[in-house]
Amino acid sequence: MRLSPEQTSLPPMPAQRSSEEEMQEHLERIHASRPLRRAAQRARRRTRWWLVVLAVISGIAVVAACGAGAFIVLREGETSPAAQGDAATGEQESSADASSAPPEVVDPIERRATDPEPVSVAELFGSAAITPSGAAGPYEVLATEELADCSEAGLDELAELLADSGCTQTVRATLASPDGEYAATAGVLNLEDADEAEQLRGAVEAGLEGGFAALRADGAGAELGRAPTMVGYNTYGHYLMYVVIGRADGEALEDADEAVLTVVNDIVDVWLVDQLLPRRAVE
Repeated sequence: MRLSPEQTSLPPMPAQRSSEEEMQEHLERIHASRPLRRAAQRARRRTRWWLVVLAVISGIAVVAACGAGAFIVLREGETSPAAQGDAATGEQESSADASSAPPEVVDPIERRATDPEPVSVAELFGSAAITPSGAAGPYEVLATEELADCSEAGLDELAELLADSGCTQTVRATLASPDGEYAATAGVLNLEDADEAEQLRGAVEAGLEGGFAALRADGAGAELGRAPTMVGYNTYGHYLMYVVIGRADGEALEDADEAVLTVVNDIVDVWLVDQLLPRRAVE
């Protein structure tokens, strides 16, 4: 079946009308009464009002969302109060740690540069008798001496070694033991630092020729050094302490018996250390 051109041609498109015009036409077509038409118009006005309200609410919501988003972005760019507090606390703790850190401890007698005051006879042997802690009795002080030339306190190779050292003074005294059987010359060498004191001690231990010279004195010390003696020594900071022990009757001393060891302990390890100890006080 063929269609004529009239049949195949599309009918003209009706003009587009508004919803109000369509509603008016519908009411006229159904012969609506005036009250019904007025109700319809009120309904249309209410519809437009709600659309306006919804549009306003939507706009407010969009503005609020944008504001909240901006607030969040700004907050992300700031440091939180807790973080700021932690950072401040950390800086304060660092400052407190730095200020409360203990100062470096320096032994004042490690070297003469930090212990410049010369040793004196009065400091070491300032009375007619000395009584080391724990000793059986007092040691009588028979003679004292201060030497600016330390080589005079040594013999042979030790004298040469002292001449080349940084020693600035020797303070020594000759003592009689509490029982009167022994005489001993005790001395302190003022060296440059603890390393030099240890080197000198090592040289003496190695068995160099010569040794520490005795200081003779009237009485029990008259024969000291004329017969074989024994030497005890130790270091204390930049000092080397020593004692030369001999028999008061002038006989040779061949054995380091208990009596000899007691003299070494009383003079070197107790008395001289106790007299030098105040130099080690740290303010």
